[in-house]
Amino acid sequence: MDTNRLKYFSAVAETGSVRRAADILRVSPPSLSKAIHHLEEELGLKLFIRAGRNIRLTDSGQRFALRTKEVLRGLDELRLSAEEEKTPVQEIRIATFEVFSTHFLQALAGPDWENIPFTVHDVLPGELERALVDRHVDVGITYMPVPHPDLDYLKVASVEMAVFAAKGAFPGMEQPELPFVVPVNPLYGSPSRVRGLDGWPDDAYPRNVRYKVTLLESALQLCRQGKAAGYFPSFVVNAHNAHMVAEYQLVRRATPYKGRECRTDVFLVKRKSDVENRTMKLLGKAIRLYTKK
Repeated sequence: MDTNRLKYFSAVAETGSVRRAADILRVSPPSLSKAIHHLEEELGLKLFIRAGRNIRLTDSGQRFALRTKEVLRGLDELRLSAEEEKTPVQEIRIATFEVFSTHFLQALAGPDWENIPFTVHDVLPGELERALVDRHVDVGITYMPVPHPDLDYLKVASVEMAVFAAKGAFPGMEQPELPFVVPVNPLYGSPSRVRGLDGWPDDAYPRNVRYKVTLLESALQLCRQGKAAGYFPSFVVNAHNAHMVAEYQLVRRATPYKGRECRTDVFLVKRKSDVENRTMKLLGKAIRLYTKK
């Protein structure tokens, strides 16, 4: 079956007009009509019927149009895959969440990454693992792993977590009284007792949740305004402060729990069937260097 005829058929099916489809495809209307006629003869099906000045799909034509879309999409994917195989440097598709996608990408601006194309997908924990298993991405970065039997979790760093607020905000207020800003989305499937995406140890320490937001930047904005305190990785706040004048920088709040340091591990997540390649190792190195800041 001629793939060009399938493309012609799909264009006519989408536009409902041989002339409009011919304009899009840059072929003559008679040539397009002839190709459709040959396709109908080959299939032994009537695909179109007249509808005034236009044409419309028959019931058989509608079913065939759906199948044709799937076939053409598959051909495009095969063609793209072949092109990628010929490319000397393979693109790496990274899944992570906003803590890393917002403030970590500058770590991929060094000389090691000049010739490595990458795509970053913002996902939630759990969705990250599913994207890897379904091969929509190549590697994940997380500090909230949701275990999956087909995945390897490679520890690449350990980061400090702390409570931050604007300078001078909430004088004399104890930590349990602070108005916190937290992520809207809960965390599902993690083996830890953490229930929120910011990693707060809910089972151990109570807190006063005043605001819920979707974006990390929204949480930082509320903290800058002196309206809330937030629980963030120290490297995120360090990166934030580096781009802020002193007035809007955040400071760490003293903890009432003396001698207790909150840390969490950062993992590079890959499929067990994948070999850890040079790009993955470079990514792990970049995470280690950046989270030490």
